[in-house]
Amino acid sequence: MKGREIIKSSEVWHYGKVGLDTLTTSIRFFYSHFTWLLVSLIPSIIRAFQMWSSETPFWLEVIVAISRVFLFLFMISIGAKVPMSELRNKLFWEKLTHSWSIHFTKNWPYGVVAQIIVFIVILFGLGNVVIMLISLLFLSILEWMGIQPSDPSALYDACVYFLKNMSVIPLSLVYMLNIFGLRRSN
Repeated sequence: MKGREIIKSSEVWHYGKVGLDTLTTSIRFFYSHFTWLLVSLIPSIIRAFQMWSSETPFWLEVIVAISRVFLFLFMISIGAKVPMSELRNKLFWEKLTHSWSIHFTKNWPYGVVAQIIVFIVILFGLGNVVIMLISLLFLSILEWMGIQPSDPSALYDACVYFLKNMSVIPLSLVYMLNIFGLRRSN
C-alpha cells in the first residue's frame, strides 16, 4: 500500500513493551523518593477529609493545588537532576523543552500511542479498579470487626480519594513526564 505504513505484530509487541517500560520506570521513579510520598500525603489526607466531611473550607482546595504543583516541580527537578532553584531559569526550560521535543518526535506516533494506551488501560483503568476493590475490602474488614462507620459511603469515598492521591494521580504526573523523556533529558 503506497503512502500507508503497516505496523507488523513484532512492532506492536515492541511498542507495547515501551509502554510497559514507561509504567515500571514511573512506578520505580515515584516510589523510590520518600519525600514525594510525604508531599503526596498532603493532598491525600485533605481529599479524604473532604470526602468524609460534608463541608470543608475553600483554602483546603488551595493547599491541594499548591502541593500538586510543588510535587510536579519537585519531580522535574529530581528527574532532570537540577536543584529546585534552577527551575526559575528560562534557559533550563528552553533546553528541557527542546530535549523533550526531540524525544517526543522520535517516538511519535507508535511509541507515544502505546504509552498512552498503557496509561489508560493499566495505570488509570486497572489502578482505579484496584483502588475501589481495596476500599471495599477495607469497609468489609471494618464490618467483620464489628465497626460500623456512621456513613459507609463517605468512608468509601474517603478511602478511594486517599489512595488515588497516593498512587494514580502522582504516578500520572511521572508517567506523562516520562512520555516526554524526563529521565532521558540529560
